[in-house]
Amino acid sequence: MNKKNTTGFQSYEAAQAFLYKAIDYEKLISYQYNASTFNLDRMVKMLEHTGSPHRTFPSIHITGTKGKGSTSIMISTILEYAGFKTGLFTSPHLVDLRERIQIHCRKIPETNFTSILAGLQPYIQHLRNTNPSASPTFFEILTAICMLYFKKEQAEIAVLEVGLGGRLDSTNVVIPLVSIITNIGFDHTAILGNTLSSIAHEKAGIIKQGIPVVSAVEDPEALAVIEKTCRERNAELHLLGRDIWIEEVHCINTEKQLLSHRSQSIPCNPPHPLFPKRGTGKMNRKTGGSVCTIKTGQHTYTDIFLPLVGTHQVKNCALAIAALDILRERGYISVHEEIVRNALAQVSCPARIEIIGTNPLIILDYAHTVDSMRFLKKSLIENFTYNKLFLVLGLSQDKDLDTILTEIVPVSNEVLVTRSKNPRAAEPDDLYQRIERLCGKQSGIFDTIQNAVHAAQQMASKKDLICITGSAYIAGEAMQILKTTVL
Repeated sequence: MNKKNTTGFQSYEAAQAFLYKAIDYEKLISYQYNASTFNLDRMVKMLEHTGSPHRTFPSIHITGTKGKGSTSIMISTILEYAGFKTGLFTSPHLVDLRERIQIHCRKIPETNFTSILAGLQPYIQHLRNTNPSASPTFFEILTAICMLYFKKEQAEIAVLEVGLGGRLDSTNVVIPLVSIITNIGFDHTAILGNTLSSIAHEKAGIIKQGIPVVSAVEDPEALAVIEKTCRERNAELHLLGRDIWIEEVHCINTEKQLLSHRSQSIPCNPPHPLFPKRGTGKMNRKTGGSVCTIKTGQHTYTDIFLPLVGTHQVKNCALAIAALDILRERGYISVHEEIVRNALAQVSCPARIEIIGTNPLIILDYAHTVDSMRFLKKSLIENFTYNKLFLVLGLSQDKDLDTILTEIVPVSNEVLVTRSKNPRAAEPDDLYQRIERLCGKQSGIFDTIQNAVHAAQQMASKKDLICITGSAYIAGEAMQILKTTVL
């Protein structure tokens, strides 16, 4: 237990409890994601009350159905290696809530989190007591903490990932230097709409007047919405496949392959001393990746080594590079090409097809949508060699369960269904029945992730692969279980 804090909370745990109380108010008020009941007014008023901290630093704003977190991490890593004091706001977290708010790859300290929330406490509590429907949500409060922390620490630039949608997301109070829309697929359909055009409309809400946009949207229906919004707001659109190109992608799966490519002058310097928590950039038994060439309107980056598995990560990398090239061209930043190369060679995206064990291979990924599960399946098939695939799977009940299951289950040899501790988790019995009905397979049923993971480890041989996936909650709990037990 921490010592008593004089700013209003006795401990960091007490501050957390106050924050999580906001979820109870959300349930009580039944907030709905629409313009009449869910808008940015609460967020704007709270930030104005604290001196509008979001206006004290420049930002890069990122949305999309998949890839926005990885793209955010890539951009912040490059900026950090270039010497900028960079704030990073992402969601969800895997283990620790403070993972969402970082500067220089370091989580916000408990003392800062506690003191900042203590400063907000009287304002929030007053609204909870007098006008509960006007009191800020969990994510709005967390966003405000982020903005205040970045202001306090004098961040030179911030990379902000949208939590949900874009138009009504609490991060959408900023006027960024550049906006990024990674891709658009089906997710949160009950909130964002059940057509790609309606989802695109929500994502396009981050596009601001005259602010350039970088995007990897491919679906014609969704792209039409993005292009129309950019025209209406005089925002220059830089599109992957039209203005940004990816060439010569090679998968790297072994030390021998990496050394072969490095002999062709791929730089991979030691990690920057200020950022030891990022990846080592060194190929070993736990690392895969890609070598690629990326062209933007300004530069050609040849033979970039990206220590992340999957061609979808190369697309995210292309968006990151293109966005920074735009800022460099406009004079906002100065980043040398070698810094870009070296930073990307060190980038690390936890639980994105992350290899956390060998003999057997153990892969952690928090695919939770149809598109992300399709990317995971493709990456497993293309990047790994194994005898049997053991799938440890847990999903949230509000997802498109049938379609997700039909994506990944058929390529698995053994399926072990489980659930996280999150109250929205689907019941393993339900997943079992769906798998039997949809895929004609029987699966093992486990009441905890720990039991499912241990069972998979006992069943798998050294030449098999265990993939643990389904949600950030599954990945986070599995990470805690395995972090001290795998090699």
